[in-house]
Amino acid sequence: MSWTAEQMLSFAPDNNTADRAKGVATVRKWQNLAGNPRVIWGEYQGSGTTRYRTQIDLQGPAFSCTCPSRKFPCKHAIGLFLIYGEQSEAFRVTNDYPDWVSNWLEKRGSKLEEAPAEPSPPAPTEAELRKARNWERRLGLMKQGLDDLEIWLLDRIRQGLATIEVQNYSFWQNISARMVDAQLGGLASRLKRMPLLLGANTEWPERMLAEFAQLYLVIKGFRRLETLPQPLQNELLNVAGVTTRKDSLLTLPAVADDWLVLGILEGIDDNLNFRRTWLYGTRAQRWALLLEFSFGEASYPITYRLGQAFNADLIYYPSAFPLRAIVKAQNSSIALMELPTGYQSCATFLAAYAEAVSENPWLLDFPCLLDQMVPALDNDRLFLIDAEHKRVELLNREQTGWRILAISGGHPVGIFGEWTGELLVPMSLLFEGQVYQL
Repeated sequence: MSWTAEQMLSFAPDNNTADRAKGVATVRKWQNLAGNPRVIWGEYQGSGTTRYRTQIDLQGPAFSCTCPSRKFPCKHAIGLFLIYGEQSEAFRVTNDYPDWVSNWLEKRGSKLEEAPAEPSPPAPTEAELRKARNWERRLGLMKQGLDDLEIWLLDRIRQGLATIEVQNYSFWQNISARMVDAQLGGLASRLKRMPLLLGANTEWPERMLAEFAQLYLVIKGFRRLETLPQPLQNELLNVAGVTTRKDSLLTLPAVADDWLVLGILEGIDDNLNFRRTWLYGTRAQRWALLLEFSFGEASYPITYRLGQAFNADLIYYPSAFPLRAIVKAQNSSIALMELPTGYQSCATFLAAYAEAVSENPWLLDFPCLLDQMVPALDNDRLFLIDAEHKRVELLNREQTGWRILAISGGHPVGIFGEWTGELLVPMSLLFEGQVYQL
């Protein structure tokens, strides 16, 4: 069986071992490289006087090394594997095994004889083969589109952000359409929204540059897609625009909880109606986002009311930081005795956000409940101020600020919304046991 470098590195116990293995995957650092289609071996000269004896049973593969590393397989085993994959001619072909290799093979042979033979996997069906071929074609289109996007981004940086401000609608439409053709619908949507940043305030160049950086992070992440942990692969594909079918989610475990509706946002995107409903699981103390779409005059299958509580089983979409979910089964409505509490200081909230971004670098919206904070208006800018006089800015839409001030009367309140990384988009206000729409 032929192995790719990515497959070989996937056997490493962690990313650090994989990176260090690349450093030892050099022929000049090894002696007595030899083997055959069954097994390969070699001796690595480390910092000490004794060489490390490393061997790989290619039928497993299985690894062995005499180094004192606690990682298994160690960097020497992965490094030897990489040399075999890239420079197989460096190995002398022989069936004469050194004693330390033959002894290891005999031990492995006895173990393999004791283990029951595993049945051969069934041959893939025609439908499965067709699905795999379709996915490979789409993956090729997506990678080509990301190459085009990288060139476009680098051109924007070389020419300077000032040249963007004078561009017309077609400038953004062209690159967005190219992403649609490459089946990168998620990135196309982000590009179409970027013109809204122009002239929004004096800080628009910084915000535009941050958006460019996010897109560039997607490009770099996609080029290492196969080496990323599965949750991050799922997240990256979702950002690019690859959706998970709901019927495939039903096989995943569900989360049963008492859920409180704390945010509802409806709107239209590309002539498609959408509704974002934020739920808070009172027992597990975790958030869930129900994202639904409807066409034309069609209504949503379930009507949610702000402040409503009900028992339900939810299934989360696979993600490095799971938020989006679907309702598998909704049970009876319930009455909650008290509302949840949130972050009572800006520092605690920002620390939680930083941890979430460390788990998912492509996190777009972070659900946030800020509690016991005083609202204030400053030159039409809306803020929440904590007990340490630190503040977080809110998006002040139409009469949002005055509505918050009127309900609170200047007293500390709770505000739930979506944090964008720069400001909080308020969706509801929690005050004296009531939930108010914002």
